[in-house]
Formats: sequence, C-alpha cells, structure tokens
Amino acid sequence: MAKPHAASPAREAARPSRSLAKAVSRRAAAVSQKLAARGLGAFVWHKKLDRDLDRGLLPDIVSLRSERRRCLARRKEAAAVSSSAASRRVSPPPPITAASFARAEEEAKEAAFLLEQSRIRAETRFGYGRPKPIDVLVKSLDGTRPRAVAAFRGASLEGLRELGKEIAEHAGLDRANGPFWDAAKVLCDAEIAKAAGDGERLVHSAIFDDVKGVVECKSIEELDAMQETIAARIAAGEAMVVEHWQGVTELIRVEKAKKYLQQNYSTGDEEPPSSDNKDDEEEPESADDGGDMADTDDAEGSDALCPVALPLTPSTLELRKPKYITRVRSGFEWNKYNRVHYDHDQPPPKIVKGYKFVVYYPDLAGTKPPEYTVHQDGESDETCIIRFHAGPPYDDIAFRIVNKEWEYSRKAGFKCTFERGILHLNFHFKRFFYKR
Repeated sequence: MAKPHAASPAREAARPSRSLAKAVSRRAAAVSQKLAARGLGAFVWHKKLDRDLDRGLLPDIVSLRSERRRCLARRKEAAAVSSSAASRRVSPPPPITAASFARAEEEAKEAAFLLEQSRIRAETRFGYGRPKPIDVLVKSLDGTRPRAVAAFRGASLEGLRELGKEIAEHAGLDRANGPFWDAAKVLCDAEIAKAAGDGERLVHSAIFDDVKGVVECKSIEELDAMQETIAARIAAGEAMVVEHWQGVTELIRVEKAKKYLQQNYSTGDEEPPSSDNKDDEEEPESADDGGDMADTDDAEGSDALCPVALPLTPSTLELRKPKYITRVRSGFEWNKYNRVHYDHDQPPPKIVKGYKFVVYYPDLAGTKPPEYTVHQDGESDETCIIRFHAGPPYDDIAFRIVNKEWEYSRKAGFKCTFERGILHLNFHFKRFFYKR
C-alpha cells in the first residue's frame, strides 16, 4: 500500500494561517455588504479567496475602493453590451435603391390601372342598366353618380359579403381616398351583421329603436360630442351598464360613416334641408276635447322624422332623393281619464298626435302630381310606412309613422296640396273620448 506524500516545507511555509483566512473572509463579507448598501452588488467567491490565499495572494476584495471601481466597470460594460444588442435588433430601414424605387413606381402604375378598369366596368354596367353595388360606390367617388349610401340598400347577405371584399380590394389600391373606403367598410359590415343576425344587440330591444332614432337625427359634430361623453363616462367608471354604452357607441360609429358618405358623396340622399322656411308654418290644433283641458295646455312638441331605407333597384340608381321637411306632432292627451289620474305636475305620457310633411320637387317632369301611399310595416303592427312617389327625376322616400286612424276634415287640420313644386301633407289622428 502506497504511503501518502508529505507536503514540502516551502509549500507549508506559503500556506496562510487559519486566522488570516478567517480575517480575509470577514473583510470580504463586510465589503460586499457596504457595496450592496450603495446599490452595487459584489459576489463573494469563497473558493477563489481560499485559492488565492493558498498561493500567497491577498485578494483585492478586501479593498472597498478597488471593489467599488470593479463593480462600476462591470455595470458600464453590461450597459454597453445591452445597448449594442438593442441596436442590432432594431435593423435600419433598407436603403432606397433604384430597383426598389422602380418596383414602387410599377406597383403604383398597376394600382392606377386597376382602378381605372374598375371605373370603366362600372360605367359599362350602368349603361346596360345592371350596376353592382361596388359600381355605385366607384361612380359616387368620382362624382359622376353621387349615390354612395344607395349601394347598401336592398342587397342580399351574399351580395353584401361580396361587396365587403370588393371594398377591401379598392381600399388597398386607392390609399388616397382612405376615409371614403373606411366609411364604406363600416357601413357594409353593419349591414352584413344586420342581415346575418350575428350576435346579440348590446342595446336592449325595448329602447333600441328610440336610441337609434336619437342617433340618426344628430349631426356629425353632435355624434362626435356624444361619443366623447360616453368614452369619458366609461373611463371614469360612471357607466353602470358598460355593454349598453358600447352598443350606443357602435350605433354612433355606423351613423357617422353613413352621414360622411351622405354629405360628401351623395346628392340629396336622405338629407333634409333647413326648416326656416315660410312654408313650414305650424297648423293650429283642432277643437278641445269635449270640455276637458284645452290643447293650449298640451305642451306640444314638434320633432324631426328620419326616413326609412328603401330597396335599391337599377332603375332608382339614376334618380335622386327630394329635399324634405318632416315634423312629428306630440303632446299630452287631456281626456277625462288622464285628467282624473294625472295633473300638470305629473302629466301623462306624451303621444303622437299627427305628422307634417313638406317635400320639394322643383324639377318634377310632367303634370302628374306626387302621391303618397300607406303600407304595412313588417317590423310592428303599431307602425306603418308612408311612401311618397313622384317619378323621374326623383326617387321615392318613405317614413315610419304611428299606425292610427287619420282625421281627414279640414277643421281637424288635414291638408294635402301640391303647388309650385312643393307637396304639403298635414294630418292628425282621430281622438277617442274616454267614457265611463
């Protein structure tokens, strides 16, 4: 069995004493704690300390100044490495070369060619009397046939989906008219969702029509203000039912897109004129309700009425919507029942008492006057559709009104005349007295 070798006298002399090793270790720990208190970490490598002591070397970590200098140097080196790595990750944009410039120019020429071909196809299909919805948008954009909103009327679900793809294609080619195609896409997506019945309404069905009516009768500036107010309420946590206000915001977004197309790319398309006209004088109310409170105490209201979209047909694409003024007459019905159960401090619910329509046909050809017809409303038995028809060059317009029996006597305020290119239609509903 081999005997272990004895350590040489020189090596034994170089090995430090155990007390020195402990002192160095305590000093290293103290330096590390001081550096840590100053935000500089110093790792104590005990095995390296022992090895240096075995070699007769005094570790530098026993010096606070030298270790602090070393820590700062390591931090600076690490920051430089991180900065270099970040600069390598963010690659600079490729230089514009002659080849890339030529390719971009070629792509621009191709886009212009495709857009011109689209315009020619639209003109051709219009000439044959079978335009597609995308043709209506294309010709509205160039200003030759401005009827942009009409492109979405009467289209089937498949037709709307095809129109959505064509809008996306044109938006990719025609970057200069981005706002137009963005608005068209918003309106098309809304019509697709409506036709497909996708998802549930965020606005409760009981108040959906009322909210939609309020939104439709606002200007773009008023819609912007509404949208900002709703966003502020949601952000502040003041909106109790967030889903409801999100639904209202979506209605506002769609209506803003519709009004943008109406005001900029449609001629007379569902846009009522100003009501400060001498022909817009209010008719007096009829006689009182058999001795009950007089109508002068009815707190009468007169509100605008928004139109109903009609199906799009090739024959109507060449026509334009007439200008119009609409008024909904509403007020309190002070019959005997309401007089017993309500008072002026707590009035009964307002009801619709009648309507007033003023439709302008200054360029009406021929001698046949305009006419109106009343049709059933497929959405509700409580409402019906009144439609005004005059013939070329004017398209039909329609409105949803309350389904009640009319009062046709002149004493009750009925009026239906056509003079100097203006159609007047005023009527009130029959009033039924409460009997015990």
